[in-house]
Amino acid sequence: MASLKTYLVPVDFSKTSGRALNYAIKLARDTEGRLLLVHVITDSPAYVPVNLRAKVYTDLKETAQRKIENLMRRKTHANKMEYRILVVEDDNPARFISDQARKSRVSMIVMGSQGRTGFERLFLGSVAEKTVRYAQCPVLIVKR
Repeated sequence: MASLKTYLVPVDFSKTSGRALNYAIKLARDTEGRLLLVHVITDSPAYVPVNLRAKVYTDLKETAQRKIENLMRRKTHANKMEYRILVVEDDNPARFISDQARKSRVSMIVMGSQGRTGFERLFLGSVAEKTVRYAQCPVLIVKR
């Protein structure tokens, strides 16, 4: 019996992330698989006092969770699809995504790329590019 395929989809609420999610939903439907939707909070606001950071993080996490749930409800072609949502705080989203893919034994990471070039790419780097380097499973990059 074939094992159930799992597709990890990083969700950052951008257009390319949405396109990647649509593609992953189609893959999961075609293979009778499931989705692992991951949102990485990369930094909490610096102006927040230390004693309130835990509350701010909790609020950010709950908001992201709710937004992903609403997003999946709007995807009519995702009806009755099995999925899990994971929202975390981590300074290195590419490393977290690839580590989580390994831990969860996913079949593939399906993610969007903003397509940065020039100085923007040099200074900001690319989460997608770094994820490809770190990942031990196939990574499908969906561009603009």
